[in-house]
Amino acid sequence: MNDPHSSSPRRAPTWLAILALLLAGAVFAAQWVRERAAANAPLAASAAASSQHPLGAVSSDRLLRIRVRDSVDGGALDANVSVHPLDAGAQVRALAADPSVRGARSAALAAGEYELRIGAAGHQRLSTRVRIDAAQPLPLTMWLPPTVASDALDRLALKAAACARCAVFSGRVFDAASGEPLAGARVRSSQGRRTRSDRDGYFELPAQLPVEASAADALPATLDLTVESPGHRGRVFAGLPLLNDARALIVDLEPGQGLTRSDRRHVQQRARASADLQRPMPAADAAQARADADAAARPLDPTRPATVARAQALAAQSANVPVPASIRVGTNCSGRSCSSVSVYAFEDYVGRGLDEEWIASWNPQSLAAGAVAYRSYAAYYVAHPINGRYDICASTSCQAFDGDSVSATVAAAAATRGVVLTRDGASAAFSEYSSENNAWDDPSDGLSCVNTDLSCGNGRNGSPRNGWPCLSDEVGRGRGCFGHGRGMSQWGTQRWAANNGRDWRWIANHYFNGNNAPAGQRNAYLANDGAGPGPGAVVLDDFETGVGRFDSAPTYSGSTVGISAASLAQRDCATRRNGACSLRVLLKDDPGVASAWSVRLLSGGGTPANNVELIRAGGKVGLWIYTGGSGLRAALSVDDSDGTERSVERAIPANQWTYLEWTLADDAHWNAWAGASNGRIDAAGVRLDAVWLLREQTSFDVNLYLDDVQIVH
Repeated sequence: MNDPHSSSPRRAPTWLAILALLLAGAVFAAQWVRERAAANAPLAASAAASSQHPLGAVSSDRLLRIRVRDSVDGGALDANVSVHPLDAGAQVRALAADPSVRGARSAALAAGEYELRIGAAGHQRLSTRVRIDAAQPLPLTMWLPPTVASDALDRLALKAAACARCAVFSGRVFDAASGEPLAGARVRSSQGRRTRSDRDGYFELPAQLPVEASAADALPATLDLTVESPGHRGRVFAGLPLLNDARALIVDLEPGQGLTRSDRRHVQQRARASADLQRPMPAADAAQARADADAAARPLDPTRPATVARAQALAAQSANVPVPASIRVGTNCSGRSCSSVSVYAFEDYVGRGLDEEWIASWNPQSLAAGAVAYRSYAAYYVAHPINGRYDICASTSCQAFDGDSVSATVAAAAATRGVVLTRDGASAAFSEYSSENNAWDDPSDGLSCVNTDLSCGNGRNGSPRNGWPCLSDEVGRGRGCFGHGRGMSQWGTQRWAANNGRDWRWIANHYFNGNNAPAGQRNAYLANDGAGPGPGAVVLDDFETGVGRFDSAPTYSGSTVGISAASLAQRDCATRRNGACSLRVLLKDDPGVASAWSVRLLSGGGTPANNVELIRAGGKVGLWIYTGGSGLRAALSVDDSDGTERSVERAIPANQWTYLEWTLADDAHWNAWAGASNGRIDAAGVRLDAVWLLREQTSFDVNLYLDDVQIVH
């Protein structure tokens, strides 16, 4: 029974059967491999012939690589990507995720026009057009903004503002190949500060501005920032401007060794340092840019009386001009030739690019005027793209752009959201601007004058031979020409704002229509400008003789949190938007409370009978507001028939008067708050309960000013 050979005769058939099965499997596998190879041979040959990946099924197909990222922090997004043919020849052969790269897709496409539609949880949807032709498509990155705006940059800006000579640099570091965040990346500045990125790739590094105060016209000091990670080629951001503000960067590191150095000095700083032209570009690009300007001007020939008449008509009422939803930006450019494409939500592009052209430490009104010109220039190119692949380039051959964010310029873009210049009342104008447009060449400043037409003379700017008539611009007198003389003078915007108290509307109108005296190409007017309530406004409180219905302290309401009893609300006649006075609201932190500030500034002491009835049908409630600090938000609450409804919050740009408004009949403007409220205005007539002021907790005082609280029918 225990003989080891006793069971051998019974097991032999089992082993033979197993062996036979293995041999059969091997034969089948070999045959399968041969069949698959034969089937794939045409695809492989096609891919080799057209330098395509196996997704391409026909030799004429092209492979479009798509990445989807968060526009604020750069993180890869797991997005829904769909590709829709727009013409008869267009055909989607395949669309697949790339497992080696987070947020990446590859689409094999036949020649033709397509629309890409991209969505991701918690982010705004974005769409763009793509044309596939004989050339290999450029890699495409879609940058989706979050649905709820982040206040992280504003909070860092508050940190910088708390110290008069502080700057804050922050950002996230990624592996460029995989899209994964890099933990432990070393970040150091030329000032000797060091830190490492956390598990999400995030870093934060403070810096110091020079002790000596810079002159108003001085370019900002700079520092170098180096980011390194083992197994990756490090990056040196050389010459980053030092601002009393916060800058957020998105840092992609390629696998490899060594360091890559990029010149991140401001455009104007680089140009002045090299004594080169203010907007240096290859001759071919310069010729094309001039052709663009000529094409934009041709339908509006300044010699035609109808042109001036049209401009004068636009001055009477702000036109309604469509603004693009997105923009295709050519990136990694040499002149106008770019090797990749980034698609941004249009307003995102304006906020992230403005600091590359305007100096972010300039007066907020200068930055806001710059945002209008920057936005208009970009909108023109969306309507008149450089080529079929992208609308505009990111170099100075178009207008400079980088994906960094600076709090001040993001705020300037938000404050002027949607406002563009127009010459025809229907489309965005080609809105030229340059550094220093005074028509006088200082022989001793060592700078190159771009304008070859200096017929206007010192203290004036313009280029009559190019259709831009002379304009008196005393703020430029004695400043050597360092611009082309057309459109807006960038340094002029700063001097008008900082030294002469002009607001962004005045500045834009000054340079683009001679302050309602249009001539030649100086005949563009502001469109989409919600400058205020318009006709039909009834002012509830103007604070000209007292505090009106706002006679309660900010802490009077039991709903107020985070501020101390030393806070106050009082009439003030030093700062105002209209008339002679406004309501100053001083908010002081309660050191015993760590909560964010939530201030219910009562109207009529919170008693409905003390407030004027507001009619729901066609009614809007608005107010002018000014704040010296960033990161603040405002809302309203109204007493409705079923309780108290509270409005959605609106951001308050710092250091400029802003008009905020809510529509009573628009349910999207309201949320349920107290009583049996349901998040909508039900009653035909309601009454204002309070103005809410909100921000993250801080230890320093904040001043706000309210003016002309009003109802608009």
